[in-house]
Amino acid sequence: MPADAATRLRALEQCDDYLSRPFVYEELVARIRALLRRRPPRSEIVDFGDLVIRPAARRVVVRGTDVMLSAKEYALLLKLASDPDRVFTHGQLLRDVWGYRNYVATRTLESHASRVRCKLAAAGLEGWVVNAWGVGYKLRPND
Repeated sequence: MPADAATRLRALEQCDDYLSRPFVYEELVARIRALLRRRPPRSEIVDFGDLVIRPAARRVVVRGTDVMLSAKEYALLLKLASDPDRVFTHGQLLRDVWGYRNYVATRTLESHASRVRCKLAAAGLEGWVVNAWGVGYKLRPND
């Protein structure tokens, strides 16, 4: 077996595609398109049973009832829902939801989290925005 073929075979043991140099740009684009066709479609709905978030419609539904959230409240809830068992730090949330690059002494995160918590509780989901003291916030209490 030629050395070039052996190199390609070893590469394919660790990845699902391989392109050797020099490559043809059109082949690279065709391989990317083929990879995207094989990828399963991303779900448009974040479903936690009692809490359903529909990002395409920017809609939050709790037990069949719409919950009205401001733009930042919605963005905060969506971020927490992206990994519900993870505690997001204050810094991560301020960066990802509000776009702050550096630490800023502000209470905006706490006030928005409180409003989201109250709106979800009013709809029947008590305690779904959990404060991890001194660290940040997560979605859903421990079961």
